[in-house]
Amino acid sequence: RSEKGETAQGNYMEVLLTLKPDVEEIDALAHRMTSDLQKHFKYVQFIPTQPIAMRIEELLEGVKAELAVKIYGEDQKVMDRIATQIQKAVSDIEGLERPEIESQLGQAQIVIRPDYLALSRYGISVDEVMRVIRNGIGEEPVTEKIEGVKRFGIVPKIKGAKKDIASVKAVLLRSQSGKMVRLDEVCDIKVIQGPAFIKREDLSRYMVISMEVEGRDIASFVAEADAKIKKEVNIPNGYYIKWAGDFKNMQEATSTLALIIPVTLLLILLLLYTAFNSFKKAFLILLGVPLGLIGGIAGLIISGEYLSVSAIVGFIAIFAIAILNGIVLVSFIDELRIKYPHVKTVDLVKDATLLRLRPVLMTAFTTLFGILPLLFATGVGSEIQYPLSVVVTGGIISSTALTLLILPGLYVWMFEEKKA
Repeated sequence: RSEKGETAQGNYMEVLLTLKPDVEEIDALAHRMTSDLQKHFKYVQFIPTQPIAMRIEELLEGVKAELAVKIYGEDQKVMDRIATQIQKAVSDIEGLERPEIESQLGQAQIVIRPDYLALSRYGISVDEVMRVIRNGIGEEPVTEKIEGVKRFGIVPKIKGAKKDIASVKAVLLRSQSGKMVRLDEVCDIKVIQGPAFIKREDLSRYMVISMEVEGRDIASFVAEADAKIKKEVNIPNGYYIKWAGDFKNMQEATSTLALIIPVTLLLILLLLYTAFNSFKKAFLILLGVPLGLIGGIAGLIISGEYLSVSAIVGFIAIFAIAILNGIVLVSFIDELRIKYPHVKTVDLVKDATLLRLRPVLMTAFTTLFGILPLLFATGVGSEIQYPLSVVVTGGIISSTALTLLILPGLYVWMFEEKKA
């Protein structure tokens, strides 16, 4: 199990399946398997996932599903009611698959409550009752036996005692007068249905509703589901919910990138100003960033993919390539202007664009050919690589074409007056 992951419960097991090499539609296969298993085992929850992905999700969020709602509070019955309402509220949202409540109830427990009047009547202390329960029934060691470096707990056992309600009731205690008294004569003993396990996080109990999202992006699903939950579910004071799983990871990654990307672009702007000694040229080169953005967004729309962390990484790669193309073109135009000061700027820009056409296209085609295996891959991990490759492909096409068409014209417009 993953380090710091959730402890496996007795009602949970993992089955690892190795797929044949010719299996391509993994999601469809997992959906068919889950549907067939659910027909035979109606009260069992099946969550198809991949081992590494599940370990990461469990390590980060304590859940084993792609998306989950965590309900926090103290009363288990209230949390069960909230969970049922949430499951009902989101059940008709498009894209939802396998919403399951992680039930924590159903563990039979023997509850023993001392009858203080009866204990005082027989002269038996509460401590004596607790000692008998801990040692005679609960098997708590009373001392240790040491043999060399090994230690063995010594556990007294009441003869014939079993951990069933009848045996517990029949346990004998010695009264102050020496009379033997049954445990059920001085205690209220009954069996109740309690929690099989209790999960805690942020100093509070919590339970989980796990779910999968298919055919749409997680962000839009969560936005719609969260709105329905706020509208239809009554959450009492002292109870609250949090979204967990891939959505939270994507939120954290997006927030981090939202800070890092502007800072990085600012640093690039300062470096370009240092290299060209002109803010105009620095801004002109940075114009390749939105030009690449156009193609990346178009690629996502055409392919039907959604914005994800993988796609954001693809956008970052596009920005680097677009800026590189701009530097190649602008620096070469500057070289020609220094070398031929009496030639019109428009003619120099035209010649520079034609001369740099081959290097710029070579950079673009080399990158495209390198990204093709990711674009057409269907094996394990391809669902993560595909958004990145789609964004990079679309971004390279748009940034290369628009850089060669728009950037030269803007250079002439911005710097032709100096030549005049």
